[in-house]
Amino acid sequence: MKGLIIATHGKLSTGLKDSVNVITGMGEQVETLQLNQNDNLDDFETDFLEVVSKYHTQGSIVLVDMIGGSPYNVAMKHLKDYNYHVVSGVNLAMVIELLTNLESMTLEELTLLANEIGEQSIRGFTASGTIEATKSEVDEIADSENSEYATGGEITFARVDHRLLHGQVVTKWSRLADVQTVIIVDDILYEDEYMAEVYRSAAPVGIEVIVAPNKVIGYAYQNNTLPAGRVMLLFKDIENVEKAYKEGLHLENLQLGGVPNDGSKKMVFTAVSLSERDIEILNEVEKDGTNIELQVVPEESGISYKEALKRFNKN
Repeated sequence: MKGLIIATHGKLSTGLKDSVNVITGMGEQVETLQLNQNDNLDDFETDFLEVVSKYHTQGSIVLVDMIGGSPYNVAMKHLKDYNYHVVSGVNLAMVIELLTNLESMTLEELTLLANEIGEQSIRGFTASGTIEATKSEVDEIADSENSEYATGGEITFARVDHRLLHGQVVTKWSRLADVQTVIIVDDILYEDEYMAEVYRSAAPVGIEVIVAPNKVIGYAYQNNTLPAGRVMLLFKDIENVEKAYKEGLHLENLQLGGVPNDGSKKMVFTAVSLSERDIEILNEVEKDGTNIELQVVPEESGISYKEALKRFNKN
């Protein structure tokens, strides 16, 4: 088993571990070391060597906060004597990606991945940011003559989740579905250039995120112009699913993963509440041949739409 060690000034390392645990539930796999203001550096070095020694056989990745800091200096001091690699500039996205690939990659590959994530996950944003590229991408999807997008991509996963592209979707569902493209289907979000860019910038490594209106998705499905490869669709609410179906979309499977109660709905499953109107829409979607299931996280079992209907009618 390889190790993932975060060594930082103060409580940054434990804060990152806690954040990882909240998002992925994998925090227990992270080793942390803190160097506080009045700590003895020799004691910190002793603790560091004890931790890296635990993983000497398969090796470890040591993430430090800054080049030239004491955690960095200690790690670099013993780099030739122990089996580990050092990466400076740790951030949350980097930790999550490394954990996900820890056992499937070599130390060299993990180090290169950390560098890549570090470059891609640190960006600057202003209120006047532009998403001209996003509009262009959506236009290309809608253009059946465009050679890049007229490739017959396959929708392999579709989910209703009011949080859209959040931690669980980024780190779990997109990987389980093994998708190359995530398309957020939402008319209102498509017109909100600032928020659309926010979601695009949250794209997981190796996955393209596009925000598109329902009309474009319906057209792309009907004319076989979805992006190449495996595609995930995300809907903020059930109403957007209905709009997309009216535009020509059809799904083999639809997952309900996050539908909050706005006061007019009944809870039928953890994090999923439905209204009479939602039931009307879902009944029509099911009649169209779509299998509907309710599931929040991969680690916990879901329920069928049939079971959800029983619970709805009982309440």
